[in-house]
Amino acid sequence: MSVQDKLNRYQLASYGAPALPLSMVGLPLAVYLTPVYADADGFGLSLAFVGLMLALSRVFDGVTDPVIGFLSDRMKTRWGRRKPFVLIGLPIFILGVWLLWIPPFEFYDVSLFGFTFNIGYPYLLGVLMLMYVGATIKDVPYSAWGAELAQDYNERTLVMSWKEAFTVAGSLIGALTPALLVFWGYTKPTDNVYFLTIAIAIVMPLLVFNMLFAVPEYPIKEKGDKPLPIREIFKFVWANIPYRNLVIIFLFSTIGAAMTNSLSFFFVKHVLLAGDLYGFYLAPYFLSQIAAIPLWFKLSRRVGKHRATMVAIFWYSIWSCFIPLITIAPQAWFNGLELSNLLSFLPSDWMAGLNSRFEGIPTGKFAFFIVIMCLKGSAIGALSALPYAMAADVIDLDSAQTGKKQGGAYFSIWTMTRKLAYALGLVVGTTAATIVGFNSLADPINAPNTTESLLWLACLYSIVPAVFKFVAVPMLWNYPLTEQRLAEIQSEIAAQNAQPA
Repeated sequence: MSVQDKLNRYQLASYGAPALPLSMVGLPLAVYLTPVYADADGFGLSLAFVGLMLALSRVFDGVTDPVIGFLSDRMKTRWGRRKPFVLIGLPIFILGVWLLWIPPFEFYDVSLFGFTFNIGYPYLLGVLMLMYVGATIKDVPYSAWGAELAQDYNERTLVMSWKEAFTVAGSLIGALTPALLVFWGYTKPTDNVYFLTIAIAIVMPLLVFNMLFAVPEYPIKEKGDKPLPIREIFKFVWANIPYRNLVIIFLFSTIGAAMTNSLSFFFVKHVLLAGDLYGFYLAPYFLSQIAAIPLWFKLSRRVGKHRATMVAIFWYSIWSCFIPLITIAPQAWFNGLELSNLLSFLPSDWMAGLNSRFEGIPTGKFAFFIVIMCLKGSAIGALSALPYAMAADVIDLDSAQTGKKQGGAYFSIWTMTRKLAYALGLVVGTTAATIVGFNSLADPINAPNTTESLLWLACLYSIVPAVFKFVAVPMLWNYPLTEQRLAEIQSEIAAQNAQPA
């Protein structure tokens, strides 16, 4: 294996920076899309059918991933294999994001072949497919490029940690935006995504162009010039046991994440009665992720990425168990956390203004919820960055067997399975919430959902996703690709490359 220069901090930051606007898209896509399209203050469509449109678009998105991955592995240009795809996918993605959040017309009912339906459903499916095509074209090569930037076991974690830090920072901006807009009277999800869309359209091109100029794409040395047939690639991928374990592990984890994301706004609005304050919960939640990333990085250096991921799963699951308590516990349990008690030291006129602003909202429950979510959220950075670093490691195992650098194929299959799992999680979450009697269009104050349906909503939002993540624990415990084993594999690759072609 050829020796590559280590990236300096500016290059690390330049590679990770495009993840910032990408996560600014990802946050509203994950937590605001169902409220925007299926809430009474949004477009007022059916939650179950919106979930179905999201799932169908994700299935389409997943199918396109291997195509782009295989193409980028075979691409040979003077600018590299990955950079041209990132550049081509950028404008398609931004156009899709704009049309998703800022439709050019109002939705209305139409009749076709004897059926009456709202035009919002096919519109949502169409713009999601457009956006996902652009995302796939740029994101699969972007991830494969990141895996090829470093060879060292821990340096790969560093690359992905920089990317994850920008990801969380973008999510934090996406969370703070609605929190700040509240003070200007913008409280609806449609208001929040409007301003975020404008910001994304400006910021994303700047950061992507900087990355294309500042970050190197190292020449890839492979054994033989002829690419492997796709059938042969799939054969090697399936035989790669650590990779296969990773895919299975995070397939289940992604199902749980999709359930949490699709239901979080409705939990805050209908259980905490604080839909207008949703941004105030998201901001500290993502701050806790940023603060915890260096700690997880240190732990992974000490015990290995797989063991650190196990610890993160346990930490996440422990705090998830407290969420249903908020639904069933009496209000008296949370009186000590009411704003009037926590901020009693403020001047009386300030307190009067705060009490007026939060009138009707059980601020004690909301404060308890924020504390629990910060503790729970501190694990999310590990559950995002470490798996990507582990995925980069398994590509070396493939290179030792095939003599090829097939990061595009590996990351495309990785993202395909995660997207299909996310689609399944969306359907499970939104459909299950509907089955247990939850009505997303109900007035949480004047015509609330039943206590039973809200308790089920809390469990679908927290307990069930934690159970899905626990599938990973036994597979991670015996995960074979340790730092020592990776060093041995890279020595084999170096010996192969040293041999004459």
